[in-house]
Amino acid sequence: MKSIRGRIITLFAVCLIFSGMLTILHYATMYSLKRKLVMIENFDNVLNHILEMRRFEKNFTYYGDAASIENWEAYLAKTEEGFDSLGPDISQVVGRKQFLRFKSALGDYAALMKKAMAAGAQGRQGARVEEIRDQGKNLVEFAQNLIRTKRSHIDNALNRSLILPVAYFVIFVALTIIVFQLVSASILKPLYTIRGALKHLASGSFRPISYHVKNVNEITKLIDAFNKMAVELETRQEQLLQSRKLASIGTFTSGIAHELNNPLNNISLTAETLLLMGDGGGDDLEERKSLLEDIIGQADRASLIVKHLLEFSRSEKPVLVRLDISSVLEKTLQLVKNQLMVKGIVLVKNIAPGLPLVRGKQQQLENAFVNIIINAIHAMPQGGTIEIGASPGDKDRVRVTISDTGIGIPASDMAHIFDPFYTTKEVGKGTGLGLSLVYGIIHAHGGSVEVNSRVDEGTCFTISLPIDTPQGETS
Repeated sequence: MKSIRGRIITLFAVCLIFSGMLTILHYATMYSLKRKLVMIENFDNVLNHILEMRRFEKNFTYYGDAASIENWEAYLAKTEEGFDSLGPDISQVVGRKQFLRFKSALGDYAALMKKAMAAGAQGRQGARVEEIRDQGKNLVEFAQNLIRTKRSHIDNALNRSLILPVAYFVIFVALTIIVFQLVSASILKPLYTIRGALKHLASGSFRPISYHVKNVNEITKLIDAFNKMAVELETRQEQLLQSRKLASIGTFTSGIAHELNNPLNNISLTAETLLLMGDGGGDDLEERKSLLEDIIGQADRASLIVKHLLEFSRSEKPVLVRLDISSVLEKTLQLVKNQLMVKGIVLVKNIAPGLPLVRGKQQQLENAFVNIIINAIHAMPQGGTIEIGASPGDKDRVRVTISDTGIGIPASDMAHIFDPFYTTKEVGKGTGLGLSLVYGIIHAHGGSVEVNSRVDEGTCFTISLPIDTPQGETS
């Protein structure tokens, strides 16, 4: 059976069969032992009959007690009846040949006694006492040997029955080991692998499980389902990031409109000045050239703003590359600087020069930083200060800090700020996905996020990212 369920059923069926066989064997042994005990009791009765018969034989042969003849004949009849009824059992114990020899000896003994009794009835001395005694002695020895042999058989049967509990225990231990190996190899080991993959999944790393087995079973189907879920979640994560980008662009609209309005106004005013100058002479050439350069500069300025927006909103699949975190932060600030200006927020930068490179996805890191900054902007509706810092961290890491002087986060909400769909904003003003995406992005980069906040004093996000090592470089 290829499935785990089938293997377990087969194993327990084998266990049941073995248990049934041992039970039948134990029952058969006990039944046989009972029969042997009954048999040896019957053999004891035969021996007692022979001994009684010999007692009356002595009374007759030695003391001439005629009254003993009747008792002797009674016990002879019982002995013969017992041997006839126990013939198969006696043959089983000592063999058919010995049984017939004993029966013949019993007949000879009875014949000798009857001759002696006939001679005594006629007043003659015809009893061969020594011959009768020898035959009687042989009968007693045969019966005693029969009992000894049967008791030896009973001892052997008891010894065999004592082995059965040991056999039960050995088989139980063996089956326990087999069940443990089956459960460990087929269930526990892959479950540990799935548990590890779920931890990576919770941190935002959607890596499929690499698990190769010969047979398809319930666990492999579960792993296949997990891998499909991981691929689907990665796709949905990218879609979610894209939707957050579009939402962020909506937040930037007022600042972007203001930013684009300035160069467009300058271009318009400069073009009108050129029109008013008309076809001037050579004296106006330098001034015209200056105005045209101003138009080109303002157009480049507007183009740069649009370029930043296009880079941020691009939905192509990002690739891990070596990144300068200072450059990532500068590009992020280009996206939000006008929003900061419109809201009257002061930006303070404390970015250390010469920071080590990190390895990551620039668009995702920008999205993470933008989400934190947008939350900071929303936390300061009346304006305030945002401070962006970057410096070397502990254990080959780069530390990025984003702090604000906003309303802060209540202690009761701190444990849930990274939960998906958890938000303290009014209905329609927040989805609760921003910080959960931040958490997923940073952990997918092998980093960590810490938050410190006090109500009415502000909030500080500390992001730690591992630096790029030579082993992480690709050709």
